[in-house]
Amino acid sequence: MQFKQLNQLIYNLNQVVGQETKTAKKLYKIYEKVKPHHEDYQAKVEALRLDNAQVDDKDCLVLSEKGEYRFTKEAIKKLTAQVKELGEKEFEFKPIEVINTNGLEHFTFLEDWTTGITFVKEEEEEL
Repeated sequence: MQFKQLNQLIYNLNQVVGQETKTAKKLYKIYEKVKPHHEDYQAKVEALRLDNAQVDDKDCLVLSEKGEYRFTKEAIKKLTAQVKELGEKEFEFKPIEVINTNGLEHFTFLEDWTTGITFVKEEEEEL
């Protein structure tokens, strides 16, 4: 799997997790299984941000009034390219075996991330 696919999965899960339904609780359990990979990705992005942040002549970070890293225009361009490159990198992921699949069959974004679910794909209507 690629990190950009993971980010899309996290985005899709965030759209439905938090509701008090059995299906939402199942989706949250799936999120818990991918969470370590997402945290690893976030840590790598933060390391890239730190590497590209502005420093003074003593190699100390230059922070904004809000305590955020400051970046030069060139550093932002470099950081953006590095984050995009990171998104293309692959990581090892074993699909999650789902036993109780009730309610998950319409969440086709889980297809590459799980096994055991028979997805119902709705055909697109022509406009």
